[in-house]
Amino acid sequence: MPNWCANSLTLTAATKEEAQELHDHLSNQETDDWTFFGFFVPETWESEEWYYSRVNHWGTKWDANLAGFDWVDDYTLVMSFDTAWSPPIAVYEAASEQGWGVHATYYEPGMCFVGSWVDGMEEYYEFQECTSKDVRDVVGDDLDDEWGISESMKEWESESEEYDLQETETDTETESNSETQETENNYSSDEHQGGVEHWGAKR
Repeated sequence: MPNWCANSLTLTAATKEEAQELHDHLSNQETDDWTFFGFFVPETWESEEWYYSRVNHWGTKWDANLAGFDWVDDYTLVMSFDTAWSPPIAVYEAASEQGWGVHATYYEPGMCFVGSWVDGMEEYYEFQECTSKDVRDVVGDDLDDEWGISESMKEWESESEEYDLQETETDTETESNSETQETENNYSSDEHQGGVEHWGAKR
């Protein structure tokens, strides 16, 4: 299974006709071989080449796993979805070339990267070495507020500290029990040896 990259996307059509075409496309999801990304970059390649073709032309190997979408007016669609491993930057590039306004952000917590793509301008940040105290300085206020990165990291750090404390307590208890058992075994052995010597003396 891939790591899932979370995406937030706002598309703005240049005309009502273009917006209506996308509206109609989204209304036909039950159609065989339907894909959201295919609206902007149709799958014209051979089926056996699907993996590399999608990665090259969409930026990810699978179509969007749609979480929800909403038309806020006659021109503007707001949606959220997940993609495998990476955001669909190539789709955004195609949409922009076709005259759509594109405002996208993405967040992949497993590989620790986050970014935005706005009408051709991309910002990308990695935060593998960050803690909850300094990640905001790296990714910026807007992305941290939108995706709750520092808060999520703070929760993870707290859970990790609690787990480490429990492990330490368990190790200490195990070591104590082991030392107690060793002492008891030594005491038992001494008693046994003493008994044998006494029995032999009587004989």
